Amino acid sequence: MNKKAIVEEEFLHSQEDNLETLLNKTALLQKQLKANNHLNPKFPSETFLYKKELEKSYMPETGVNTEGVFASLSEMFDGSMRPQSPYALFNMLPSPLLDTVAATTMTQLYNSNSLMDTFGGKTILFEQRIARAIGRLVGWDQSHGISCNGGKLTLFYAIKSAISKIVPESRREGIPKDLVVLTNEGAHYCVEHVCSILGLGANQCIRIGTKEDWRMDVDKLKQVIHDQLAKGKRIAAIVCCGGTTINFACDDTNEVYQCVKQVFKETNQTYFPYFHLDSVIGWLWFNFMGLSEEEWEQRVENPEIRFKIKRVAQKLEGVSHFDSFGVDMHKNGLCPYSTSFFVSKTDECFNLLNDGSYTYGENDYEFGNFRAYRYTIENSRPATGIAAAWVAMNRLGKTGYQEYLVRLHTLSSLFKKELENLSGVSVITASLGWEIVFTISFNRIQSYSSDFDPNEIAKTFIQYCWNETNKGREIPLISIVPEFKVTPEDRTRIAFLLYPMHLFSEDKTGEIISKLASCIYEFETKVLSGEIVIENRLLEKPIR
Repeated sequence: MNKKAIVEEEFLHSQEDNLETLLNKTALLQKQLKANNHLNPKFPSETFLYKKELEKSYMPETGVNTEGVFASLSEMFDGSMRPQSPYALFNMLPSPLLDTVAATTMTQLYNSNSLMDTFGGKTILFEQRIARAIGRLVGWDQSHGISCNGGKLTLFYAIKSAISKIVPESRREGIPKDLVVLTNEGAHYCVEHVCSILGLGANQCIRIGTKEDWRMDVDKLKQVIHDQLAKGKRIAAIVCCGGTTINFACDDTNEVYQCVKQVFKETNQTYFPYFHLDSVIGWLWFNFMGLSEEEWEQRVENPEIRFKIKRVAQKLEGVSHFDSFGVDMHKNGLCPYSTSFFVSKTDECFNLLNDGSYTYGENDYEFGNFRAYRYTIENSRPATGIAAAWVAMNRLGKTGYQEYLVRLHTLSSLFKKELENLSGVSVITASLGWEIVFTISFNRIQSYSSDFDPNEIAKTFIQYCWNETNKGREIPLISIVPEFKVTPEDRTRIAFLLYPMHLFSEDKTGEIISKLASCIYEFETKVLSGEIVIENRLLEKPIR
């Protein structure tokens, strides 16, 4: 087939009435991946060197047919996780609802851009409908928002809004050096990076010590605020935790807000900080807000699970006083990457995030006049997250998301029971989330020789597990926490992390943990035979 024929063929296949061709091509790619009817948590992969592989990268002289291109593309998935597998226990990564995948596919077919409504249609309207609906869960009747790619961007929009609120002229003149951002010591590690990207400086992010349950210690918060004010600093933003991946750090939002309000009143400040809740995980608990006692008992029958969910919901009640919060529906909303939302209490965010030369008015809200590029970080704005969030939100509804969270906790309880039956395994989880953190004693190795460092054994073991899953083996893909602390005052220790996300693995929990036990036995046997050498390994913190 000549070049002209290839172009004509592909153009014809891209027509909107040719959905059957699209489905067939998707099925062809799936066949190339050889992913059907397997439970292994990762596509097999081998190690490689980036620089060596990059030497092979050239634009082909002539086009390649679909089969050939898909055959080469299938390599891209090597080593990728398969969230559809019940053995995929590495992170908070759900298998997205197929309805959401279908919706995002349609936005790709029509190449939807949510930059402005003159050619993006109603994508921006649906974006604002989603933000308003989620905002109303916490009592925000005038909420607006921005669809974006990940929780880091929600923090970016929040801190940028904070800077503009405290120093409006910064939008035109630049950021002054007297601003600081305060956050929980257990908050996500990217807060400093966001401060750096914005020109504030990573060192201007100050972390506040926490209490045993990882909520911000308001006495320490009060002291830090006084110290910063004494240095002539202005508190641009307070970023509270609304649930984290490990230990589920969750601030008492009312307690923090009232503490700051009191200090600023006592010190006669002429401004008030911007408040953001990093609830990219905790937003799911918003669906439980406002329930009566009777409704709580009906929706969550298990008393232990009810206590945990209710306690989080209580901690988050103060968000009604806040300026914004973040949502990651690809974490626990059954949506594909990337479905995140920055939700603002009002539409003032559109002015705080622009360059200071424009003010949004009623005219902007007439169809044909809305321009998102004035306040968004990107101009080429995909509509995939908007479509996915709309579908998931409406397919499940509040009660569907409530049931989903209860089932995640139920699944976690089943895994804990199975782990506790394993010799040498200790579950040390003590959070309000559903993650499971545990240690392994490796008794056979320790009894053979006391020369082995327990941390080095653990690091070598997790690398062994990852190597085996990279081979495509049907074994649990778990993670590791190199410096885990049950409480802020606890000693650090190395621990393992298991994140149950696959709801239909309830009947397989025993089988999955049994295979974990087999992995431990295999590993110890290979260490004792000398096949595996225990060595010190540098590990990044894969999840936090």
